[in-house]
Amino acid sequence: MKLYIYVLSIAISCVQKNYAQDNSLHQKINQDMYTNFSKAYKTLDYELFSSIHSKKMIRVSGNGGEIKKSKTYLKEYQKRWSVATKKAALIDFRLFERITSDSLVSDRGIYRVTYNDNTDQVTYSYGQFHVVLQLEDGYWKLLIDYDSNENKTINKQRYDQAFPLLDYKKYWKQNK
Repeated sequence: MKLYIYVLSIAISCVQKNYAQDNSLHQKINQDMYTNFSKAYKTLDYELFSSIHSKKMIRVSGNGGEIKKSKTYLKEYQKRWSVATKKAALIDFRLFERITSDSLVSDRGIYRVTYNDNTDQVTYSYGQFHVVLQLEDGYWKLLIDYDSNENKTINKQRYDQAFPLLDYKKYWKQNK
């Protein structure tokens, strides 16, 4: 009986340790990428926005049909956000797939941008994205960033079908 209790306690301890490690991994990814991305968007903070991108980042705009390197892409945001009349927008993310390795993450999901023009008129735009993040100096950074509204088929319904960032057990594809 003592052996059974000992083995059971070891098993429970291992499960709890794995859960804590998994939870910590996903919290770190979500903080480094999505929380910082959303904060930069909300505050028009170019420095924060720039800090989440790898210097080797490639940006692909499915709708625009173009590929840009990090420097060009980030300069456009710096210019756009430096306009005194530019209004901040809120951006939220939901995922339907995450694949991880020790130094790379592939996330696919839906984003929603919320615009308010100070007339009580709120509008939304939606897009689907696929990003590859790379661990650089202890931080997850955007290495590849692709998005598209898929010919305007990405909408609230598609957004609601994806999973909240905190719900990683529903979107994380583990190598079993």
